Amino acid sequence: MKLLLATFLLCFFTLTQAAETRFDSVYFFQSQAELEKKGINVDTFGRYTRVLQTQIYKALKKAKMPESAGYLVVAIRSDGEVTCWLDMTPAVHEYYDNQIYEIVKKVPPVNVESGILVFGIKMAIDTAVHTKKPVPAPADWAEAKKKLNDPNNIEELVLSRWPE
Repeated sequence: MKLLLATFLLCFFTLTQAAETRFDSVYFFQSQAELEKKGINVDTFGRYTRVLQTQIYKALKKAKMPESAGYLVVAIRSDGEVTCWLDMTPAVHEYYDNQIYEIVKKVPPVNVESGILVFGIKMAIDTAVHTKKPVPAPADWAEAKKKLNDPNNIEELVLSRWPE
């Protein structure tokens, strides 16, 4: 009976563990020359992404979520406005998606001198395996690309999907 109870408790605690969020490489949608024109400082950018990762990790630390892997895509306009999209498989529940969105909005962004900085960070929840997908592509971007004159213009794409 004790063995059965111990097995039950072990299973219960295993199922209710908090989410472990991991981050990996950064994907830039713009070339290095474009980033330099925008005035992106590598050190400042690195500190910004670490703060983002830390805040998201802390927020999801107590959550109970299924495994998911993909990208967090962030866009920062020159006026300091920030938005983000998740490109995760399977999709993260809307509650946590909104929670991540609010965190990204609250972290003071890096300075962008002109246009929009767009980048993605590989993110994995409760799995050590990151996505094999080479380029982030949030779900609503595919439809938006069809409506653009230049579907490869990342700034035009991001502006078309920017939440108001």
